[in-house]
Amino acid sequence: MDILKKNFFELFNIGISVDVNKLELDEKVKILQGQFHPDKYANGSDFEKRLALQISSHVNDGHKVLGDIILRIEYILKINNFNMDESKTINDIDFLQEQIEYSELAESLGENLDKEIIDVHLLKAKSLLKTTIENIKSSFESNDYEAMWQDLSKLRFYIKNINELIKMRNS
Repeated sequence: MDILKKNFFELFNIGISVDVNKLELDEKVKILQGQFHPDKYANGSDFEKRLALQISSHVNDGHKVLGDIILRIEYILKINNFNMDESKTINDIDFLQEQIEYSELAESLGENLDKEIIDVHLLKAKSLLKTTIENIKSSFESNDYEAMWQDLSKLRFYIKNINELIKMRNS
């Protein structure tokens, strides 16, 4: 199979999964970059140079996608031919309420940076993140790509919240 036609999981010989061992991924990237780095083909033909550059770029793109959980889930949906309808919104009332509550919390914390309160909400957000990832894994195992996509929106929200809370805590 042509290396440029392989999906990123095939490229790195990793099973398609929501979880990826980053150390293993980094090692496989290093090996492929060692084989196909454009500098190795500096004296090669124009075709070899161009091909090495394309393969190196493909390896780098794969590393970026598989190394980031959001991009990885989006990619899993893509390679499973799930077309996300971006105009469709989440109808989960509890999640929508969480968004409103977090917005109000962020506003109140902006005025009063109580690190203990931030830590409590950070723990809650991390717990929700973990639960959402477990839900995504379960949906993937049952080929429920619609549920994966719905939970992906939640995952983005929780990651954003965690990053904001960490930033508040460290300021």
